[in-house]
Amino acid sequence: MATKTLSMVNRIGYGLGDLANTLSFGMTAGFLLVYYTDVLGISAAAAGTLFLVARVWDAINDPMMGTLCDKLFQKHNGVGDKFRPFLLKGSWLMLVTGILVFWAPEGLSDTQKLIWAYVTYIVWGMCYTFVNIPYGSLATVMTRDPGERAALAGARAMGSVVGQVVPTIIVPVFLSTFADDIAKAYLYSITVLGTGSLICYLLAYRFTEEHIKHEPAPVTCNVKFMDTVRTLGKNKPFLCVSLSSVLLLTAIMGQGSVLVYYLSQNLGGAVWLISVNGVIQVVGIVILGTLIGKLVARFGARKIMMTAFCTVTAASLAAFLLPTSISGLFVFIALGMPAFLVTHILVWANVADCIDYNYEISGQRQEGLIYSSYSFMRKMGQAIAGFIAGMGLSVIGYDATLDVQSDSTLLGIKVIMFILPAICAAICALLYKTMWTLDSRKKDQAPDAVAEPAIC
Repeated sequence: MATKTLSMVNRIGYGLGDLANTLSFGMTAGFLLVYYTDVLGISAAAAGTLFLVARVWDAINDPMMGTLCDKLFQKHNGVGDKFRPFLLKGSWLMLVTGILVFWAPEGLSDTQKLIWAYVTYIVWGMCYTFVNIPYGSLATVMTRDPGERAALAGARAMGSVVGQVVPTIIVPVFLSTFADDIAKAYLYSITVLGTGSLICYLLAYRFTEEHIKHEPAPVTCNVKFMDTVRTLGKNKPFLCVSLSSVLLLTAIMGQGSVLVYYLSQNLGGAVWLISVNGVIQVVGIVILGTLIGKLVARFGARKIMMTAFCTVTAASLAAFLLPTSISGLFVFIALGMPAFLVTHILVWANVADCIDYNYEISGQRQEGLIYSSYSFMRKMGQAIAGFIAGMGLSVIGYDATLDVQSDSTLLGIKVIMFILPAICAAICALLYKTMWTLDSRKKDQAPDAVAEPAIC
């Protein structure tokens, strides 16, 4: 079956989908810990435990959502689109639950505040899963061409980075405007960002297309969840991408969670650097997103990912060893951040390739379940990052009531900021060196080659 060529509108639409995802997710990743500690008065340790519990549940919930996508498609006998409808159905849920995360009723006791935080954050996470798993799986049915998939990954990365950067611009504006009532600043921020997310979801639904149509698996085939899990265990590239994503998310989100603390405490209140860093990321992602397809075609994913992860390690260690200063931070921003962006872009194309490879070795076309299994691993990385950030602040003695933290606390913040990503990136480079095998395999295989489904 010939694969249709993606139009520019398709690529833009797909990028808008992750922009929608990340407007809400970026707000929680970058500012929720600060909101919990400095507005609700929840301890950093309790917040870190909350992030861990919520992300573990999200990870468990992801395969359930992936199975739902596959079963609903089978139930409707393969009629209509498989993944796009979830963008439409989940858009308003993300708006409502996102607002509730950054709002709490007046007069709650400390225990009630913690319960409210648990309930709203976990429900928000489930709504995010409801739309994000189908969105991620959508790329596998838009095209099979590796170059087009890399272009989709670039579009997704652009949307993701813009979605991460916009909160770093919007939130500081509201924090400055409502300096005397920062609770109101966070509420207004998430309302604006949530509304933007809703609009982007609707546009993504309108502009994307599922070009690759698959017949639903016969009911008599009865492919079991554990059968798919066992097959994934034999898919070495999938394990490489999944384990690397755990570490990548641990590094990125762990660093992002303490960035505000590092700027405000270690660099004397230079919170304005968040916006500068955001602008640099947007410029970098636009440039890299347009080049990544050509780079993959020339050098292969393995070499690019290894080089990028090694660069992150070197830049992180340099920033840590240099004296604590704005110029030291710019060493990481100039060298480590572009390398981080490369891995962030390319990993999504790698996932789609792993899903196709799994089809070849098993004959099972279950994009939803397989992608959600990958998302399970990403959520574990997010859980670890949130736990490290929250518990780490508690361990190093961070006290929100102090204007100036102790020297040991400042050093601890710097360790989480730079040593954590250095270690994670070094392990990722080793994983791609030893476990990524698809580059050499593709040299002798046509891009459109796909195994016939297994006969049950």
